[in-house]
Amino acid sequence: MRMLRLLSLFVVMLALIDACQNPLEGVKLRTKDPINTGVIELRLYDPAGNPLPKTSQVQLVGPDADKLVTTLNTNRYKVNADGVLLLAAMPGVVATAQKPLRFTVFVEADGYLTVVQPFTITNDSRVTRVVRWINLEKPPRTLAAGRIKGRAGADGAISGPMALLTPSPAGSEDKASVILEPGTQLTDRDGAPVDGDLTLTALYTNARDGALTSQVPGGGILWNVGALTTGTSLGTMRVTSLAGSITLEAFAREYRLAHASSQPIKWRMDLNPNTINGKTGRPIQAGDRIPLYSYDAITNRWQEETPGQVVRTVTGGLEYQATATRLVAYVATWTDAVCDAGPVFSVSSKLANVDVNYLCKLVNVSTGQVISSFYANINNNALIRIYNQPSGLRLKLQVFDETDAWGKGAKGGLMAESGVAESCNQTPVGISLAALPVPPVMNLEFSFSCPGGTQLDESLLPSLIKTQYSEVGKENWRDLFSATRTERKVASYKIQVGRRYDFRASTDGGATWPLRENNYLVDKPEWSLKIRSEAYCK
Repeated sequence: MRMLRLLSLFVVMLALIDACQNPLEGVKLRTKDPINTGVIELRLYDPAGNPLPKTSQVQLVGPDADKLVTTLNTNRYKVNADGVLLLAAMPGVVATAQKPLRFTVFVEADGYLTVVQPFTITNDSRVTRVVRWINLEKPPRTLAAGRIKGRAGADGAISGPMALLTPSPAGSEDKASVILEPGTQLTDRDGAPVDGDLTLTALYTNARDGALTSQVPGGGILWNVGALTTGTSLGTMRVTSLAGSITLEAFAREYRLAHASSQPIKWRMDLNPNTINGKTGRPIQAGDRIPLYSYDAITNRWQEETPGQVVRTVTGGLEYQATATRLVAYVATWTDAVCDAGPVFSVSSKLANVDVNYLCKLVNVSTGQVISSFYANINNNALIRIYNQPSGLRLKLQVFDETDAWGKGAKGGLMAESGVAESCNQTPVGISLAALPVPPVMNLEFSFSCPGGTQLDESLLPSLIKTQYSEVGKENWRDLFSATRTERKVASYKIQVGRRYDFRASTDGGATWPLRENNYLVDKPEWSLKIRSEAYCK
């Protein structure tokens, strides 16, 4: 048995843990609970898989920035090692639709594009936003990121031309360029001028790699697209032949984000000459007009735009030329209409409250082609809903004894196929998984106890203790279970007896993870973290 002395603010406490039975050695105690309502969670990730910056600077600006705190009720804003920034309205501040909280988060790190995220908070529901953090030297495949500096006067008009030429994505010589003419006025979403020192950035994706839509907004799906002239919805669309995309962003040194431009912003991008014209079925050529769509990440809105044109360059290549009046993302592509939902599959199985997902494959019955692979919940009576499929397809669902938590199960292979379903039809089609065995369960518990003569006072316990697990040494953390003051037991199927894991725990809602045990062998189907301390007793 080992004992770990834990310091919590000014209180020193001793937690006695049976290290032979528990993967964690204690809980870091705090004198007050973290804020757990109205939490704003910004999750940053590097899409190329590079390690995240170890240091960064976080700045909050805007009319209500002074009303935001961390979930620990401090102003020491910090992106943690997992790329997570947790914020909340300070105690006593209530956001409503009539009086929303408006602010913008800026995150800067050496060698990375600045992350700019405006928020409008209208209630105390948790808000989670997942955002790319682009490494300028090591961007993901198909993407290149560039930025330049400029300056605007008090009216938001730039004093000289701003011309940005991006680098080339890996394995190509393709580039994109953006030009703002002198006198162009930049304004924010409220119409106020964005003045002072400016930073203009551009993210360019080409179409020369197999993962064509991996870095394009929407991942190949355009939802609820507004029509160019009428503004009515064109429905949901799917990319069929992508030419490329560019995302524009500009902000002032004082961290005001530009949205609109008084003059058309000219932009162009090199094209893959093997791109197929989605209308004619032949490779693109000079004079073709490629449909153009914009995506505003702040409003989550797609909009049809005036198509740009394919032009032959002086070197004999092809480029796409277009203009923009807003600083958002633009995608040049041909599309097909798809259905928002359908088919739907209804599961019959022996599983109940199993917290892992199983491998599923959606198959085109006519061709035998696997359209997509994904993991889904297959507890008894679960509904597996399929989205964004073109009409007229006959589809079936296959389910395998393989999970997103621990790989293949006892049987490992294909367990069942559904009947034939039609795309766009939301009438459930059954799939019987009676042959699928129920996986072994692990019983997990946080156990608090008191020295002799005292009794546990649940009101003194941490309001929330979160635990996560990872494959040993891989830092691919996944939620295991969360305990509250009154609910401290749970059954989980995520970890298995006989395997080794890294474990960690947090008592501040995940802002920090101070408690950790590496390479722990789970040798029993029960896991109890036993904590004995006078601090919880009366």
